[in-house]
Amino acid sequence: MNETLRRPRAMNIDVALAVFCAAGVTAGVIISVRLDSATLISLGGAEAKLALAAEGRWLRLFFGSFTGIFLMLASSFLFGFCAVAQPFELLLVMFRGLGLGICVRGIYLGEDVWRSLAVFLPFAVLSTGVLILASRDSFYLSMRYLSLSSTNENRLGLRSAVNDYAVKFLIYTVLLALLTFADSFLARAVLGAA
Repeated sequence: MNETLRRPRAMNIDVALAVFCAAGVTAGVIISVRLDSATLISLGGAEAKLALAAEGRWLRLFFGSFTGIFLMLASSFLFGFCAVAQPFELLLVMFRGLGLGICVRGIYLGEDVWRSLAVFLPFAVLSTGVLILASRDSFYLSMRYLSLSSTNENRLGLRSAVNDYAVKFLIYTVLLALLTFADSFLARAVLGAA
């Protein structure tokens, strides 16, 4: 019998990242049950985002949305250079989901739920998707470092892999900046439509 047929299939990292994100959202909703309504509404952030858009404070709105997801992206980037960071990459995505679960529950408790969801959900979903893509690349580079440290594998292609990795993360950063910029305009458009 063929050796590859007997070997169990490895779990796809995309599925694992999505499962960890969904588990984080579920845990966030469960944790939020114990928090009071005022705290949850403030954690949701949609009302604060709309208030900043109404005041025309675009830079604060942009940096407020960009800073948190950029720190997670930077963490994911650094995890790629560690041979044993695979669990941390999964936990990072779970932590993002945890925050989303808490924020969504806070939005449902606030006023004008539909407008708040329109301001919150597009950026939250798209930026989480970018973080999952980045975490996948980080996972693969981390696994490469692990295989290099545990075997006598050829290290000649590593420099090229690191260069490609850095370019991908630069693209992810630009993509997140564009998403944040679009999110700021969406907040203004939702405010104008109300």
